[in-house]
Amino acid sequence: MKSRVIVLLASLSLWACSHQHAHNESQDHKEASHNHDHENAEVKQTLVVYSEYYELFAEADPFVVGEEASVLAHFSGLPDFRPLEGASVQASLWVGGEVVAEAVGEPAQPGIYRFNLKPEASGAGFFSVKIEKGGKQSQSETAVVVFDDGHEAFHHFEEQEVDLAGAIAFTKEQSWKVDFATALPGMKPFGPVLKTTALVQPVPAQSHVLTAKTSGVVSYAVPNLVEGMPVRAGQPLFRVSGSGMGDDNASVVYASALANYEKEKADYERMAKLAEKQIVSQKDLLTAKNSYEKAKVVFQNLQKNFNAEGQTVRVPVASNIVRVMVANGEFVSAGQPVASLSQQGRIRLKAEVQQKYAADLQQISSVLLRAAGRQNWNSLDELNGKLLSVGTQISTGNFLLPVYFETDNNGDFLPGSLVEVNLKMVSESAALVVPNTALIEQEGNFFVFVQLDPEHFEKRQVTVGDTDGVETLIQNGLSPNERIVTKGAVLVKLAAVSNSLDPHAGHVH
Repeated sequence: MKSRVIVLLASLSLWACSHQHAHNESQDHKEASHNHDHENAEVKQTLVVYSEYYELFAEADPFVVGEEASVLAHFSGLPDFRPLEGASVQASLWVGGEVVAEAVGEPAQPGIYRFNLKPEASGAGFFSVKIEKGGKQSQSETAVVVFDDGHEAFHHFEEQEVDLAGAIAFTKEQSWKVDFATALPGMKPFGPVLKTTALVQPVPAQSHVLTAKTSGVVSYAVPNLVEGMPVRAGQPLFRVSGSGMGDDNASVVYASALANYEKEKADYERMAKLAEKQIVSQKDLLTAKNSYEKAKVVFQNLQKNFNAEGQTVRVPVASNIVRVMVANGEFVSAGQPVASLSQQGRIRLKAEVQQKYAADLQQISSVLLRAAGRQNWNSLDELNGKLLSVGTQISTGNFLLPVYFETDNNGDFLPGSLVEVNLKMVSESAALVVPNTALIEQEGNFFVFVQLDPEHFEKRQVTVGDTDGVETLIQNGLSPNERIVTKGAVLVKLAAVSNSLDPHAGHVH
């Protein structure tokens, strides 16, 4: 029994020695493998800087003392996010009072600049870029660290590495080819929005009704006279002739006025010659002159709109024909309207809202309009518009309160048509809002694309509130410091599908 125990212990001891040896060999192999991974793993740092005029997105080797680091920098101009061209760029590395820099006059590709920097000191510092274009300079910088050795740099960036698994790749080269932009959400007052419609009306001061000033038969002075036709000031539109008529014959009136004018003119000129020879008195001369002046005024007044054939109806100011009220060859009476005109420069809008919003109508902060069939909304300020009045009495028949606006007509608003109106109320508290172009709707849910870096995005569901047609209130799902795609969100959505189908999709230079 004793000997068995000794054998067992010896066996255990032998097993323990064998296991320890194997463990040591395994540990040595793991450390060697780990060190080998350090030597061969490609570690990159991402540098992102936003200035007033440019976005910088750079992929760079870790900055290590005495080792050359390659920096691949993408520059996009703001606010249009187009690739930077025609500029010289200088990249600098500032650490511990030591500066290394390299200037590049031409991009490797539009918007892409390559730099090689070899740090001379370790520690915290700044990576700076200076852009010169068209005689103007712009400079921006971001904090960086220069390491003593590559092993330290590897562990630092390994710990800080952002998990991009599941992120949507949308490279700068892709975004430069389309209408694309990113921005931080806005923090601003955003009050309740009241949605309604408004009737487009011509401005009374810019509306004109042409009338016949004599009785007679109408004939068109313009071939194919139709509604909507633009007409110029002084242009003849109609002629009203009373030829052959016994009463209210404009031709007879005109001919009589012309004959009387010519008679009084001849009498005055004859009296003036006799007065020079003192054959007639000054009193008789003044009487003749007075009769002549009266006849002249009567004739010239008729001459503006009448001739031997009758009245000519002319356009008072450049405008458009709204309505033709008589047919060619129709008989009209003196004072009868023959056409209405409207200048298209300004319009009046009449909106009507329920009486329960009467108190809110005193708190309107902004107004947005959209014509039927249009995608874009226009603010009242953009159209040089103004709020004219808010009704204080309920309209009979529909029990609604009228609200009147006046704006320039950008060509989208036709008199007589209805337009969408969003009345935005005053608010004293700031709220998180995003442009409507940033939102993607799917099955009643709304999403935005949050930027992880300028080439990777995360699809995020958000809870939305009121919208004024241009911006939407975000109630949940997004924070003010998260940058989102504001233009081209649909294209990023399509890129998500493309990336999921192509495992090799991504950023290739």
